[in-house]
Amino acid sequence: MRTRTVPRQGGTPLPEEHAVRDPGGRTEIGARVVERTAARAVCEVPGAGAVRSRAVRAKVSGDAVLLRLRIAVRYPQPVRETARRVRGHVRDRVERTTGKRVHHIDIEIVELVR
Repeated sequence: MRTRTVPRQGGTPLPEEHAVRDPGGRTEIGARVVERTAARAVCEVPGAGAVRSRAVRAKVSGDAVLLRLRIAVRYPQPVRETARRVRGHVRDRVERTTGKRVHHIDIEIVELVR
């Protein structure tokens, strides 16, 4: 078990009895967590929204993620531009939240909403 000293605010290290121990181990992030993160990110993009029935599907392989999004675009938003913004925002949000690399995002526009 490794022990490391954690600095206090201001840079003064804590006494050894307050050192943080690194327990080791793994953290796994399931596909469902990635799907929910991506679905929320879609709704954060102006002019776009997730469609209710399985709007996001994720395939996770190690640290790589493949996503398939079914989205709605608000009329009269430009569809291609909205899809581009969704792709960029979802990629950024999933990568920052999960620490995994988004390899590919397929987007299907399934609805125009007034």
